[in-house]
Amino acid sequence: MKFRYALISAAALSAAIGLSACNSSESPMGVTKADLPPTQNAATPTTDPAQAPAPATTGPTTAAPGQPAAPASPGVAQTAKLRFAPIVGAPIAAATPLSQRLSALAKSRGITLGTASDNDNTHIMKGYFSALADGNQTTIIYVWDVLDPAGTRLHRIQGQEKVAGGGADPWSSVPAATMEGIADKAIDGYMSWISTPKT
Repeated sequence: MKFRYALISAAALSAAIGLSACNSSESPMGVTKADLPPTQNAATPTTDPAQAPAPATTGPTTAAPGQPAAPASPGVAQTAKLRFAPIVGAPIAAATPLSQRLSALAKSRGITLGTASDNDNTHIMKGYFSALADGNQTTIIYVWDVLDPAGTRLHRIQGQEKVAGGGADPWSSVPAATMEGIADKAIDGYMSWISTPKT
């Protein structure tokens, strides 16, 4: 089964983070629900974002969406300068809370944010998303690739979330809180990776 992935324009997200414009559409490297364990990062279905449980994390503890995150350990990311590439696959309504949370968390965790015009970015983070109707639920699959400035993939963060609701437009069932939780996991995963000594 094939899905179309819409590339979100940087213009719609520039208030949140300095995303660069891109005119081509991309697919999330063939990522489908079958690529992930059925229970990985699955949240309890809910139709009310205010009642959504905080997403489980495996990395550093983060604040609930909308709350400032705890500062990173001193010096953890002082040499990193991260640029977010345009988000692939999520509509503007879903990408906006995601991008705003990414920006707020990155700043609170001491990550320096770069833009496409900067020539000293150390990493580029690119997110690919898909929402699949699954009975009376929607499954959001996400992949974050951490790239070097030349575009070589250095690290991958991936998972899935489930929310109540489905239908012809699965994205209409996805609350902002779920996208903010995915942003938390992306930043946690990035911080954990850059904090790990490389051999």
